[in-house]
Amino acid sequence: MSDLRAELTGSVGATVPRYRMLLPPGWRSYDLSSDTERELVAAARARLNEAGRPDLAAALATQVKDAVAKLREQDAFAYALPAEGSPTWVLGSASLVGLRRRSTPRWTLDDIVEDAVRNRGGVAIGEGHRIVRWTERHPTRVDGVDAVSFLIQFLLPIPGTKRTQAVQWTATVAHSADLPQDDPVLEAWVALFDHHIASFTWSVR
Repeated sequence: MSDLRAELTGSVGATVPRYRMLLPPGWRSYDLSSDTERELVAAARARLNEAGRPDLAAALATQVKDAVAKLREQDAFAYALPAEGSPTWVLGSASLVGLRRRSTPRWTLDDIVEDAVRNRGGVAIGEGHRIVRWTERHPTRVDGVDAVSFLIQFLLPIPGTKRTQAVQWTATVAHSADLPQDDPVLEAWVALFDHHIASFTWSVR
């Protein structure tokens, strides 16, 4: 787990080079290590005990393990969530996942960027316009209710890989199916993550 500072920092031994990036206020960053997984399960078990539902601990531990395993399968290296006191809760619930994206013979990173700009409203952000951002919307169901998973995608190349590897940050916001695509809440989420992803820098040390 990270400390209480709202900053996400890539560490030695991670699947991508060292980096630094500011997180929204009150957010916590996590890596995909076994130690972090155990800490998350222990914290969840403690909360369930306080709530008088220790019987749910085993099922929750399985859910956490499955979620972390799926992230590892996607070559994810970090994720971040808002803590209970985060001011972003006024906008709703969201999460942020960082993964390594690789070119394939059929789908290169240049292809991904071209598709994002041509078909998904992709734009360049950040210093030097080195980051491409686009959004996606996918219908889903939450607790039996129709909803939309609103994804804000960010892609930036990893230095020294000749544009064959990149870091992709995906911010996910779930909202009701009847919320307009240009709703101010969604625009606020985009502006918030634009600001923080634009702070991404590679650390040289």
